[in-house]
Amino acid sequence: MDGISRFSSGLKGVWTSSVSDTAAQSATSQDSTAERTLRELFSLSSFEPRSRPSTAAPFRALSQTTPPPDVSNPSVSDWQAWCEQFKGNAEAELNRKRGTTLPDVAADQTMHGSRSPMYAAGRSTVPGNENVPAFFQDFPATGERQMQLYTFCRPPPGQALDPTDRNQWVSFEVHGDICKAYSDNTFTHGRQGTNSLLGYPNSGLEDGVKARPPFLDDPMVKAFRDARVAAGKPDMVPFQEFQNGYLVDLGGKVQAFSKDGKPLGTAWPGGDMTTTATQGPGDVQKPTGPYGTTGPLIGDTSFGNATVQMGTSASHGGAVTSLFYGGTEYINNYDHGRQMQVAFSLDGYGEALMPTEAGSNRNGTNPTSTTQVVGYGAQPGRMTSTVHPAYWLEPGEDAGKYNSVPKAINTTLVSEDTITKDITVGVGGHDNVIQYDSHIHLAAPHDTIYVEAPTTYVNGEFEKHYRFDPATGESRLYPRVHSEKPRPPEEGGFVDEAGNVPLIVATEGGEHAMAIWSPDEKRSDLQYRLHQFDLNDPEQNCSKLSVTFGMSENVPADIKTQSYVIVGTLEEVKARLAELYNQNPTGVERRWPEDVR
Repeated sequence: MDGISRFSSGLKGVWTSSVSDTAAQSATSQDSTAERTLRELFSLSSFEPRSRPSTAAPFRALSQTTPPPDVSNPSVSDWQAWCEQFKGNAEAELNRKRGTTLPDVAADQTMHGSRSPMYAAGRSTVPGNENVPAFFQDFPATGERQMQLYTFCRPPPGQALDPTDRNQWVSFEVHGDICKAYSDNTFTHGRQGTNSLLGYPNSGLEDGVKARPPFLDDPMVKAFRDARVAAGKPDMVPFQEFQNGYLVDLGGKVQAFSKDGKPLGTAWPGGDMTTTATQGPGDVQKPTGPYGTTGPLIGDTSFGNATVQMGTSASHGGAVTSLFYGGTEYINNYDHGRQMQVAFSLDGYGEALMPTEAGSNRNGTNPTSTTQVVGYGAQPGRMTSTVHPAYWLEPGEDAGKYNSVPKAINTTLVSEDTITKDITVGVGGHDNVIQYDSHIHLAAPHDTIYVEAPTTYVNGEFEKHYRFDPATGESRLYPRVHSEKPRPPEEGGFVDEAGNVPLIVATEGGEHAMAIWSPDEKRSDLQYRLHQFDLNDPEQNCSKLSVTFGMSENVPADIKTQSYVIVGTLEEVKARLAELYNQNPTGVERRWPEDVR
């Protein structure tokens, strides 16, 4: 691609992870400076979008003597002070709940096992309840979550919200598969737990046959009951009620229903409660433009929301060619290497054996791609595609001296491997957080693989770059990584900056920034890599930031990864990144660039 190397020195390994419930631990006076900084960032990032679909609310918070901060424009200190009034009473209520006996034996045993500290949950999705803090604990404290206890105030009709009134506090357990579905990022469409479409729990585990909820006549529920009876089991339907609907345990799968008994999306696991026409809080925000559409050519899509608009192009193999935020285009998109895309190198050959989603080196600046798009689709805030990627070099094409061989190894223009991606704009309750899931399927065995998932080229105005530790709030500004002529592989190949501390690029004044983070960073070899190209041309100057990893043995046929891209102001992307990390802390030991040079 005009002499710009797309390949960085390879690493090992790949793993898949997912995001769990939002969890911000209550602050104490003994917090370190870094912890106070993180708490402030997290509190700032916890606020919900201003546009929230209306819904019926059976329990609604009333006016308070000391009003909480305005939900449309709250300050961090005011919100912390407001929540602090609830903290002690919430802890007392959870202590009381743990001293009771639950009807379900398995749930009761779990509740009396190890538990996590108390966390503040995400805000309710029910209008009028946004200022009612909820708190929860995980059970067990570590490992796979089996149960959670939730508590919050629910004043009777006509009473003002009063956290000191013990009778206003309610607490509910969420256990087993229902708990797993409630906190599954994919099933809840990026807004887990209390922040999801369902809102706060309104009951513990109940039996639908006795309670007669509106979903009891649903065909799926009837089939489940018939199967239980035929197997000689008691006729029962375990479920829990939430503010905006129900979760029903159908024996190995969990189905969400609305308050009027209509199915919400498809069942957990593997489902998404927002996939049907049913709309509600937590669904994709309706964009203010022609988003969720496909264009005239295979691979053309337009998707996003009122805050972030994205597009993919048939001319670039369905790769992301546009990311527009705040009046600024982020993606460089000069040739067929400078997009947001997935690429991988095989068997240590670098660019000489490198399937590339957007197309090949010789596609250049032409409006065509050698990559073959075999499937694609778009929704308002989401797109997906599957391609047979082009090899970066055509058969016999000269490889740069920074590669291990002089010419391309591949004998065809297009790889038999496939790349599938699923991009969602607006996850975790924030319009400017983008989830990027990728799946590489290898058609033949290979000894090694090095993956960039994704790699993103942004325009030259994103000149400053930072490393930000979301676990502590520490941020470091680094000098520009000037492009140099690539060196032979024995001398290190193409110069770039590496480290496992998440990477942020920004404009001079910080009014526009982009961060990348992956919950797969628990892998010892995952790196956030950066290179900046000085090409003396405003259209070509660019910065490359990537999530990279590799494997040197037992390379699987299927490799799935998950990454997040955040756009906004510099301080905003730090806040969102801190929140994402708190939703799924990895606990990795950070290696800053100066530690790995």
